[in-house]
Amino acid sequence: MDAHNVDYLNDLLEQDAEIKDKIREHVTDLDKKTRSMVGILNRIHSTPSESSQVPPLVDAVRPILRSCHGTTAALAGIIPPNQFWRWKEMWSNSLRTAVYAAALVEYLTTGSLISLAQTSETLGVKEEWKDRFCIAVEDYLHGLITMVNELSRLAVNAVTLGDYQAPIRISIFVKDLFAGFTMLNLKNDTLRRRFDSLKYDLKKIEEEIECWSRASKSLATLSNVYASPSTGETIERVNRLIAGWPTDDSPAESYDTLKANFKKLSATLKDVRRHADNEAKALDAAVEHLEILIALRRATEPHPQEKRNKRPRPPSPSPTSVAVTSAGSRAAQLARGSAGLSPAIPFSREPRARREALFNQLPLQEGRKVAFHPPPGKTADGSGADGDENTWILAVITKCIQQDRNRYEVQDVEPQEDGQPGQCYNTTLRSIIPLPDPNAPPNSATHPNAYQEFAAGSTVMALYPDTSCFYRAEVIAAPSDLHPLGRGVSSKHISMYKLRFEDDDDQEHSVLSQFVVEWPGT
Repeated sequence: MDAHNVDYLNDLLEQDAEIKDKIREHVTDLDKKTRSMVGILNRIHSTPSESSQVPPLVDAVRPILRSCHGTTAALAGIIPPNQFWRWKEMWSNSLRTAVYAAALVEYLTTGSLISLAQTSETLGVKEEWKDRFCIAVEDYLHGLITMVNELSRLAVNAVTLGDYQAPIRISIFVKDLFAGFTMLNLKNDTLRRRFDSLKYDLKKIEEEIECWSRASKSLATLSNVYASPSTGETIERVNRLIAGWPTDDSPAESYDTLKANFKKLSATLKDVRRHADNEAKALDAAVEHLEILIALRRATEPHPQEKRNKRPRPPSPSPTSVAVTSAGSRAAQLARGSAGLSPAIPFSREPRARREALFNQLPLQEGRKVAFHPPPGKTADGSGADGDENTWILAVITKCIQQDRNRYEVQDVEPQEDGQPGQCYNTTLRSIIPLPDPNAPPNSATHPNAYQEFAAGSTVMALYPDTSCFYRAEVIAAPSDLHPLGRGVSSKHISMYKLRFEDDDDQEHSVLSQFVVEWPGT
């Protein structure tokens, strides 16, 4: 390479570095503005939506949105022509937050959905910049999903603030938006994972409406019971009969009169008891539903999908990290092996190798949870899709086909779009990775103790939170790192991995260890 080419390449590198520095400077400015907007919009959770305090909150965000015009114009001026996709990732996260703010302001103002064109206009993004700077469709959709995440939270908090109609309005809006998302052809990437979370947001809103509806009905029933005039009339009749009852052993009335009064009093007391029983039932129903609502108010974070008792065990090295595993950990793994537990199960698509690796677990029992690779051309919901080798979903074994230890019927845990149970597939061990069974005996080959623990830095496949799909991830911390054995550590803690999923903006998630398995590769 001659000196002229070296100088030319150095010039290109310096130009790229200069552009990157300028972009970073303006993205930092955009980050400051988006943080201000998010901070202001978070106050809607403590502000009744029917009050006069919401418009001032929205008005406080609008000037910040307008100030984004200068930042977007500066970014468009920096990017060379036809290089949008080269630099896009530097501002994607910040722009998605700005889209979220614009979308939420539009909803709070008009109750409608902001379009992509309206969002571009709100943030000052011009059509002639599309080869240098624009709002990509996926960034717009990410911003809308973030808005729905926030609306599901608002549906809960609005009722606490006395706005009982807000969840109904939000539910109608989110259902309409969700219907639109279902018509999009989303691939198995970050956007698809976040779209899956919309189902859970919608379910959360519907549960909120259902809980308040039941509580409202039970309180209305209780109110009707108390307001019923028959209860007061019955009690007055009892009081009159008791007042007329003789106070000595020589009543002035005849025996027949006393007998008739006794029958009337007995019947009336039975009516009082019936009314009391009805009140008690109405009170119990009202208290039960109110306790559910109180629990919802206090539940700030979702609980793990399944809790299980777990026997403490030392870390077990993954195949990629044997060289850096301490001698003490190796000794502990040998001790586990001597207790009769099987070694780590390597993944292989070759049928014989799979049967040999899983020999102690076969045949897989009905109800066993597995990671399942759907056949090409089918997705988890049964719709057509490209055959992605890395698509794995959560499924359950429903039966062993003709007692063949290699053939099974599995069912997708995700219900179909029409509400029917998940789709069933006939498959073989080639497309199945059995998940650890926390309910199995501790010395069983299916118990989590029989599965390897993946060390930090290992590549694994794990269930993405709030979805029924598995994705590739990197281990940030193993269960033994998060809960090292020693004094003060319970032997019944919930075993979790801390993971960073691929193409997930470097976010870290906690996942139950029973939903973390080896990466099958391609």
